[in-house]
Amino acid sequence: MPKSLIIFFIAIALAAGAISYIGKQMFGDLKVPEESRVFSVEQGETVKQISASLIEKGIVKSDFWFRTIIWLKGKESRFLAGNFELLEKTSYFDLIRLLTTEAKKEVKTIKILEGWGIGDIGEYFEKEGIADKEEFFRLVGLPGIFGSSDNVFFNELSAAHPIIASHTATAPMEGYLFPDTYEIYSDAKAKDIVQKMAANFDSKITQDLRDEAARQGKNFYKALIMASIIEAEVPHEEDRPIVSDIFWSRMEAGVALQSDATLHYIIGGSSPSLTTEELKIDSAYNTYKYNDLPPTPIGNPGISAIRAALYPEDTDYFYFLSTPEGNTIFSRTLEEHNAAKKKYLQ
Repeated sequence: MPKSLIIFFIAIALAAGAISYIGKQMFGDLKVPEESRVFSVEQGETVKQISASLIEKGIVKSDFWFRTIIWLKGKESRFLAGNFELLEKTSYFDLIRLLTTEAKKEVKTIKILEGWGIGDIGEYFEKEGIADKEEFFRLVGLPGIFGSSDNVFFNELSAAHPIIASHTATAPMEGYLFPDTYEIYSDAKAKDIVQKMAANFDSKITQDLRDEAARQGKNFYKALIMASIIEAEVPHEEDRPIVSDIFWSRMEAGVALQSDATLHYIIGGSSPSLTTEELKIDSAYNTYKYNDLPPTPIGNPGISAIRAALYPEDTDYFYFLSTPEGNTIFSRTLEEHNAAKKKYLQ
């Protein structure tokens, strides 16, 4: 057989093999793991992000083939947000068709206010018909009770967002549910929303904040606890770094914080003044009785309070009070503080 003919047949065989390989890659079945049969696409996700998520969940094996087929079909901007039910076996073409032709899920807007605790959020979710508050509490824990959350779920979140594991004991998710306005799917589960809030917290705590906590030798969780107290005690942003300085100074001096907000957290109160009996309550959240920070945050602080906790203003104030109108009055000595109480609170 002539050499040229042999080369021709070899080329044909190689081309056939290549075509077979490409055909198998493009049209062959993708086996979808059982735990990945429901696949979610968030509003605004790019093709690159969707492809990465599909690979992470073991649905797609090749980013190259997935994105090549999308390009060939002109579907780059056609992906829809929603939750998609995947079959056990599918193909690249069927998968892309599903993700670009399914009807969008209805989106609902929710707003979590700064300072809300998990109790407030649970009540809000139940009122809005989003989730049963008992289901929510099972996931995130009960206020002030260690080990009350779903340990498996807590560990999953900690693995995805290591900053959530910045304390050693399993505690409620208090403090990590970042207050913000969220868009959620109408059929979203409590678990989906908590994951979104925790991811938002992780993204808001920038590297400069993490570095500052480390520079000061502070466990970030303790700074978060302080931020939650500042959030509850001080309504005006400009006053927060000053109150932060007062609280940290009192701790360094071994003086109790004497925060009404920490005690209100466990008794569920909101009165501007505490009774003698309430001040005697034996709880780690009673910062009149114990000098240290409470064991957990007392709410979910916004970024202003978190920054104030990490960047206190250097002052010589040691006391403060809040007037009925919401103004903060600062004092350097106990005598000044007592005079301010007489002037503004009596």
